[in-house]
Amino acid sequence: MIQKKWLPALAASTVISSLLLVGCSPGPSSSSDDPGTPQPGGHLVMAREADVATLMPTDATDNESIWTVEEIYDTLLVPSVDGESVQPALATDWVQSEDKLAWTFTLRPGITFSDGTPLTSADVKFSLDTASDPDLPSGFLNEQIAVIEAPSPETVVVKTKAAWTPLPSVLALFANSIVPENYGGKSKEEFAKDPVGSGPFKVKSWTKGQQLELVKNTSYWGKDKPYLDAVTFVAVADANTRATQLQGGQISINETPAASSFDALSSTPGLKASAFESSLTSFLTLNNTRTPFSDLHVRRAIAYAIDREAILKAAYFGKGAPAGSFLSPAYWAYDANVKGRQYNLDEAKKEMTLSSQPQGFNASILVSSGNATQLTIAQILQGELAEIGITLTINQMEPAAQRAARKSMDYDMAISVATTDITDPDEMVRFIVSKAGGSNSLYTGYENQDVDALISQAAGLSDQAERKKVYSTIQAKVDDDQPLVPLFYLPSLYSYSDRVHGFQPSITGNYNLVNTWLSK
Repeated sequence: MIQKKWLPALAASTVISSLLLVGCSPGPSSSSDDPGTPQPGGHLVMAREADVATLMPTDATDNESIWTVEEIYDTLLVPSVDGESVQPALATDWVQSEDKLAWTFTLRPGITFSDGTPLTSADVKFSLDTASDPDLPSGFLNEQIAVIEAPSPETVVVKTKAAWTPLPSVLALFANSIVPENYGGKSKEEFAKDPVGSGPFKVKSWTKGQQLELVKNTSYWGKDKPYLDAVTFVAVADANTRATQLQGGQISINETPAASSFDALSSTPGLKASAFESSLTSFLTLNNTRTPFSDLHVRRAIAYAIDREAILKAAYFGKGAPAGSFLSPAYWAYDANVKGRQYNLDEAKKEMTLSSQPQGFNASILVSSGNATQLTIAQILQGELAEIGITLTINQMEPAAQRAARKSMDYDMAISVATTDITDPDEMVRFIVSKAGGSNSLYTGYENQDVDALISQAAGLSDQAERKKVYSTIQAKVDDDQPLVPLFYLPSLYSYSDRVHGFQPSITGNYNLVNTWLSK
């Protein structure tokens, strides 16, 4: 895991740098332009494909929820924008013991929650103890934590079961956000309706399924921040509607604009479009618990039948790169030698001949309604998979319903994406290819005990070169099993008003609006 003193940096691969485009400019975007001195005030409106599912850090699994709780709560540490380190947040200093079995964190003095209550080590202990429940979606990431101690109000000691490299990065995870001890005297259910954090914003109102409004936390510890008075997240499933709202001034930022409209938006007066460096990876997920996707040869046949280059041009207009490994090039653990099963129709047909379904079969694919990019991909897949006897029906569902269907494993195939939240590969490796990794192997149901053992082995090593060797073995094994098909490595696309400044999504996918401001 990445730490300012002890741990190696996450190397952003040149592969990522080469695939990112920003409007008509020659290279990737580092941030929205910041002309002049930041101006306080203003109400920013961001449109997203789906609404927030939860405001509880420990329960969040979708990006809408994750990126929102990060505006309301703080963690001890935060990932740097470039993904190469973790930086101070609630903790100003952290030191590992000589035996490598304990980490001591010193808290920033004078911090309070948004209701004015002081934040102390007791709140940190309660939060981390709660987040370590293995039944929670991200509880698996804290599995090596043995005990959390609070020897003084400003000091936290985290002891681990063994030397554990990922710890500092794991404590930068949204799920390890700090909440008041015992939820401030409320039940978890009561707290979830009216949460209190120490982040730059606090909740004003939430109309579920429609919009969430945050207002400035005037007790925030960051000097003269946040600049914005309010932020509203609105759920707008249709990409064309979001684009129209941005052009009409109804919203300030369009999260995930359609790739087809990206260049047009970038050349529209008063608007900007940026492709930020990202760990975002697109997959065709396959329900390994259903016949015939439990058949290895069927999964390999599907992978070989997909022409990624053709889809990339048609659906993403060239913004991205074909994927090989399930692990993004944004990670130092990425193995470029794992090429994936790239387009080879002859090999696809051979695999189908070896499968339990040599004559083909009928299947369906889930796509989010209103998502033109996903629909384009699905339509191309229809034609490509027909070449090997698979008749594919496209099932368009509202984004929240599509997410629910995948979680309940009520699907055949689906187009999905994943992006990391922390700077160590441990999180994303577990999330994508471990059944116990919080998402049932990205909702594929894939399980390989050898892979699980290797994941644990990698997390216990302190030498990055040795860890990389283990992660390379994992990537090769997963490529052999092909439980899901890595499609593309993608930049994070955003379009926004030219009045928006200081907006900077990180390579981990997170963005914090504490530094964002609106010009008059």
